[in-house]
Amino acid sequence: MAGGDAEVLERCRPVFVTSAKHIFHLGELGTGATAKMLIQVVVCLNMIAAHESELLCNKTGLDFKKFQEVLHVSSGQSNVLDVWHQFKRPEESKAVQTKRAEVFAASLAPALEIAREVGVDLPGSALAYTLLRRVLGVD
Repeated sequence: MAGGDAEVLERCRPVFVTSAKHIFHLGELGTGATAKMLIQVVVCLNMIAAHESELLCNKTGLDFKKFQEVLHVSSGQSNVLDVWHQFKRPEESKAVQTKRAEVFAASLAPALEIAREVGVDLPGSALAYTLLRRVLGVD
């Protein structure tokens, strides 16, 4: 995801393709960073959905892995739900889990800041920000 002069992006594309499968020109300088922030909004909200559906599966006796298979081919499909176990990693130390939660919070904070600056209310994202530690198993 890149912003800026499209001609410059095209000149740099041979270098970028060495580390990126997909390269998108999104407009003026800064739009790539804005897109990355918005992806974090979607990821963090999907993390809440994954966490809550896992909780309900556990309480109702529904096998979460089977539920993930159903979601993968349904309108509820989400990459986050597909790989939810990679986000939580209960086998890791509390320090590593805490750091992961801090990184996700830090990646979501700029989107919330920009939303405030432009007068957009993002209650779901604000909720995700406050729940990240719990969702990732830290609290």
